[in-house]
Amino acid sequence: MAKLWHYMRTLSERVADPNSLQIRLTAGVVLASLVGIGAMTAWMGWRTQQILVERHRQSAALLSERLEEDVRYYATTMPAQVALDKVIDHRTAGDLAIWVKTPDSQLLAQSETLKMGSWQASGVAQTLLQNSTDVGTAVLAVNGWWLVVCSQPLAIEGLPASTLYVADDITADVQSLRQLLRMLRLTSLLMVTLLAVAFAFYIRRTLSPIRKLNRLASEVTADTLAQHQLTLAAAPTEVQELAQTYNLMLNRLSKAWAQQKRFFNDMSHELRTPLSLVQGYVESTLRRGDNLTPPQREGLTIVANETRRTVHLLTQLLDLARLDNGQMPLTLAPTALKEVVKDAITIAETDYLQNPEDLSRIVLDGDALSLVIPVDALKLQTVLVELLDNALRYSPDAQPIAIHLLQQDSWAVIQVQDWGIGIPFQCQADIFNPFYRVDETRSRYTGGTGLGLTLARSLVEAMGGQLSVQSKPDQGSVFTVSLPM
Repeated sequence: MAKLWHYMRTLSERVADPNSLQIRLTAGVVLASLVGIGAMTAWMGWRTQQILVERHRQSAALLSERLEEDVRYYATTMPAQVALDKVIDHRTAGDLAIWVKTPDSQLLAQSETLKMGSWQASGVAQTLLQNSTDVGTAVLAVNGWWLVVCSQPLAIEGLPASTLYVADDITADVQSLRQLLRMLRLTSLLMVTLLAVAFAFYIRRTLSPIRKLNRLASEVTADTLAQHQLTLAAAPTEVQELAQTYNLMLNRLSKAWAQQKRFFNDMSHELRTPLSLVQGYVESTLRRGDNLTPPQREGLTIVANETRRTVHLLTQLLDLARLDNGQMPLTLAPTALKEVVKDAITIAETDYLQNPEDLSRIVLDGDALSLVIPVDALKLQTVLVELLDNALRYSPDAQPIAIHLLQQDSWAVIQVQDWGIGIPFQCQADIFNPFYRVDETRSRYTGGTGLGLTLARSLVEAMGGQLSVQSKPDQGSVFTVSLPM
């Protein structure tokens, strides 16, 4: 039942999408079939009607010729008028009417058919006798009747020059033909419908390798590039070539990604060690350099700060590379969140706040201070220190920083709230990207590396959690860490 519902939902979505390749191909095939079968049906109906009319025309023309011959034959033994009446009575049938008229519209003779009730009641007899047609054959529609009328000059000795008319009632044939055409149209419509359904399923099956290719491609991530190989055994040749090209692209991306991660890992590791030595030497020189002049001390202080900042940047790059490579295992153990938060507050205040009177700026509250959940305490502490450090950097000195511990359903929530400069809405989705800065002009002033939030989000997601932000310019920001309980 679930599979049927999924199929119907997928089908309805494709039907609603006019840009779908399946819809376009099906519509094209249906339109072509409709035009082709419709044209063939119309031609068959027209051709059948022509054959029907031609058959009756030939029959009426042959009857006219034989009737004239018969009148001439009988006129040798009896008066011409009597011979004409006798031949007309002999040739008359229920669906055949014969009459003869002079050029001045005088009626010389007529068959008993024109006096029958059906011909009289419908008004067909009066219409035929009153109207004159040109010499030849014509198809007339009179009050719902269809007739083939054949007329030709009649020249019999003893009779004035006149015109012989033969009317053949083909109403029944026309009605049968129309019924046949209706059945043919319905059959054509049914055939087009069946063809549309058949082609829709055929096209859907033909395009299934492309949908499979799309589904497999959507499952590819940066960490699974090397494991994904698209294999489509029953696919058309063009799709197989596309899959091979896609696999080749995945292999190239996998190699490039591996080289990039290896480069960051090696670069961070190789540069951090000598820079740490430089930092230690400069700081040691500053501590023991009583004979340094003010310009020298100022220069060495700048070198020490920049070296410290660079080492911190390399450390974050190395941590990110290890997370991506899976070389930074997490130790998840039941941990009291309150203790982790307190340790993070202590570290943040020690690193940032210089005035002991400001140590009360960070306030911890909440209704879930006793929460114990499985996390990596050191990694979570790193995340919270980063969030607190940002809150302190971008908030006025007089504004407090609040940490809230909450429980929402099956999630433990830690919120770090400040009332600082805030983040524009259009930038909130990008602040977790590496090296992204809302204000490039403040990068040096604040001392950030541009990787702190990226590393924080990666660590939280590695523990199965989520990191989000809500902020308004000049009204502060709230960073929310949600961890599964």
